[in-house]
Amino acid sequence: MSEQETTQTTTITDPGDLGPREQAAFEVLAELCEKTGLDVRPAVRGVQGQYVQIEIIGEDSPGSFGRNGKSLDALQYLANLIVGRRVGGDVRVLLDAGNYRARREETLEQLAREYAAMVKERQEECELDPLPAHERRIVHNVLAGDESVRTYSEGDDPDRRVIIAPR
Repeated sequence: MSEQETTQTTTITDPGDLGPREQAAFEVLAELCEKTGLDVRPAVRGVQGQYVQIEIIGEDSPGSFGRNGKSLDALQYLANLIVGRRVGGDVRVLLDAGNYRARREETLEQLAREYAAMVKERQEECELDPLPAHERRIVHNVLAGDESVRTYSEGDDPDRRVIIAPR
């Protein structure tokens, strides 16, 4: 686990309490939300190391993450590109909408365990559908302590997949 991942999360709800770099990242999200034409706006949920955790809220929020979070991931990617140019690479944005990330993490953990059980039973590799890096990391972490299987990633983004194999 990286140093950023082990850093404690500081709960901040007022964007005015953010540091200047984090405030600039929040403002990028506010601009992007405004430009979408949807009834969505950013709300700060906390800061963890270099990551500013932002929730997209508003009337149109439930539909803002798209199928399998692709729209949410795309918005996060775009926001981080803009933030990187304006502020520098030492501030990153983590977006969520309607608690989608937590629900998705739970789903991936369950899926990883189910596939691991099949791999153990059949003694054959299993290939998951392509996943973004942060979702592949969830699968790897869930199965890291399982001595009966191993995981690795294969392919090139955006088609990079997790492989679960017997040890």
